[in-house]
Amino acid sequence: MAQHDKDALRIALAGAFSLVIALGIGRFLFTPALPDMIADTPLTAVTGGYLAAINYGGYLLGAMLAMAVPAHRARTAFWSALWISVITSLLMALSSTFIPWAINRFLAGIASAIIMVNGSALVLGALPNHLRARLGNIHYAGIGLGISIAALTVALIERLQGSYPLMWFACGSLALLLMAFLRVIPALPHAREHAHTRVPVNRKAMGFLIASYSLAGFGYITSTTYLPVIAKQQLPNLDNAAFYTWLAVGLAAVPANLLWGKLASRTGERNALMMALVVQAMGVSAPAWLPGLTGLVASGLLVGGTFTAVVALSMYCGRQLAPHAASMALGALTACYGVGQILGPVVTARMLESSGSFAPGLLGAAAALVGAALLLLPLAKVRFQ
Repeated sequence: MAQHDKDALRIALAGAFSLVIALGIGRFLFTPALPDMIADTPLTAVTGGYLAAINYGGYLLGAMLAMAVPAHRARTAFWSALWISVITSLLMALSSTFIPWAINRFLAGIASAIIMVNGSALVLGALPNHLRARLGNIHYAGIGLGISIAALTVALIERLQGSYPLMWFACGSLALLLMAFLRVIPALPHAREHAHTRVPVNRKAMGFLIASYSLAGFGYITSTTYLPVIAKQQLPNLDNAAFYTWLAVGLAAVPANLLWGKLASRTGERNALMMALVVQAMGVSAPAWLPGLTGLVASGLLVGGTFTAVVALSMYCGRQLAPHAASMALGALTACYGVGQILGPVVTARMLESSGSFAPGLLGAAAALVGAALLLLPLAKVRFQ
């Protein structure tokens, strides 16, 4: 491997670690920690859903802020967001009431979106064209790696009879250590293209992609917010049910992008994205029609094996549709995804209050994912290469 390619691999790995910090820990540690937070504090499944929605509200604002960041300030915004993500993770260990948690989750949401948008722009912009698709998959695999780390940490601390503050402190400390590996991510190169050489944005195709991605955000979030809680509800006598289901999400997510990337190279990005959304719908709804450990683990595997791929494929398509406005395109996609994520936990929490069951919320989320796939049908003739 040439030195230039080795440098590119290091940048992709550093990008993966940034997503471990921002998403695997800063954003998704909340999911496996939620059952313990409910058990040890006045928090309930419903108010936990509101905390999740607050986090996604921050994610929406962060995406909008990220779009406004000039290219020469992207690295500064990225590092500022990393520090916010680490500090808010550590601060989650120091409270047991709703308001301080809500503030931390809101700030963590802002940080995670900036890292996703500006950080991904930095990483993908530093990769050579011939390696961007393959190494980009390594970058986005950091989400699944972070989820797995969070699940294993929570399980270990539960086995040691520890409580939720130790979970947040341990993972926050790990996030702080990982920041040492991120210095290799460079600033964005200055654009040299003249305006008349720039490829125009395919606005119609981008509109369908954004609409699809919005429904995808609504659809997947019920599982990634409530799956461990559903596991404890369905299997109260199986102490490790929540751990197994959330670990299945993380482990399936690590290789998912590489596998879906290979499929995309054969079938095309749009077709692969549509298939991933349909498979994800099956996974999200699985606990509703296949109760018990089998349905929960199947849900974890199918959701984990698709949701990071949906992110990576959608981001790739958005970047290809707007090659000279990448941060704007990624930011718009992320913002609309954030809208879906805000609505998902709130709708599910309301359905839970009225029905006493997660099933209506799960089935509604699955329907949204099928709708997201159908919205991609008009993109059949669009080329993403």
